[in-house]
Amino acid sequence: MSRSPILVTGGAGFIGSHVCIELINSGYLPVVVDNLINSKPESLKRVAQITGVEPVFYEADINDKEALRTIFNAHNIEAVMHFAGLKAVGESNQIPMKYYRYNVAGTLSLTEVMEEFRVWKLIFSSSATVYGDPVSVPIDETFATAATNPYGRSKLIVEDILRDISRAPGSQWNFSLL
Repeated sequence: MSRSPILVTGGAGFIGSHVCIELINSGYLPVVVDNLINSKPESLKRVAQITGVEPVFYEADINDKEALRTIFNAHNIEAVMHFAGLKAVGESNQIPMKYYRYNVAGTLSLTEVMEEFRVWKLIFSSSATVYGDPVSVPIDETFATAATNPYGRSKLIVEDILRDISRAPGSQWNFSLL
């Protein structure tokens, strides 16, 4: 690989594994961090079968700053694509604290370690649930946000945090919210 590695959080999940394929096809080496709560390592084996390149894999949680530091120390990470998090609306109503721990606190841990290593580029995978019950479909990104469950609120909180960080005086951050 001729370009710097890209950290893919949640890279063993459905979206993350597909992103790994596209990164490899574009000449990047995905460095995957995934705690395997919502995914399986077999998805990365399929990525290797499809592309002929095995992504670097770390079984770790994004709340574990020491594990993240180890990963950042081992690789010259250029950017982060952040897909890690809990993702079920119904479950989020049953265990909201867990959703805030993984989705919000995990993102804070990740961005704090990124800042330590001066990695300023982050693509964040949000959710249409930030719009709550939309006024019409398809949802337009200009619609007002109004999350109606802990999952959607956790994604919206992260969006707001990232916007605040990027607006801080002297901020070097470059965020994309998807």
